[in-house]
Amino acid sequence: MAKGYIRGREADIHESHHHVMPIATYMKVFGSLMVLTVLTVLVSEADLGSASLPVAMLVAVIKSAFVIGFFMHLKYDTRFHSFVFFGTLLFIGIFFMLTFVDINTRGTLDNLHANGRYAVDHGLTVRPEPVPHEHTGHEEVNQPIPHEGEAAPAHEGEAAPAAEGEAPSH
Repeated sequence: MAKGYIRGREADIHESHHHVMPIATYMKVFGSLMVLTVLTVLVSEADLGSASLPVAMLVAVIKSAFVIGFFMHLKYDTRFHSFVFFGTLLFIGIFFMLTFVDINTRGTLDNLHANGRYAVDHGLTVRPEPVPHEHTGHEEVNQPIPHEGEAAPAHEGEAAPAAEGEAPSH
């Protein structure tokens, strides 16, 4: 038969290893949870502006601490179990935070690679920035600029455009 250990010592088969709390403690915790539930409802009805979410989260964390500590008996358990539990919560919180940061920054505009749909949907102005040293093919490179009244130089195989005031020759 397998041996069981409780808090580092061998346990008797008939020994109780559950912590028994008085009913009065359960009733106090239950009353606290009910008061906090009413507070949660009041916070949701009140117009606290940007403080609504942090206040609601604080009340929820306090309520969960009561449930974890008393109903899950973590308050009377070993420190190792508390360490594992809160360490897990810490890393889950970090992963959620990184996910929310990623989700909240997906709508930012990258002028070189992204389209402007996000900006249009949110009333922002979309002005694409030109890529440096990129030629669109519509300008002549290293060609003299014609002065006023002069015709622009002709391309190879084409007739020169008419100067201002002249009729085009066909």
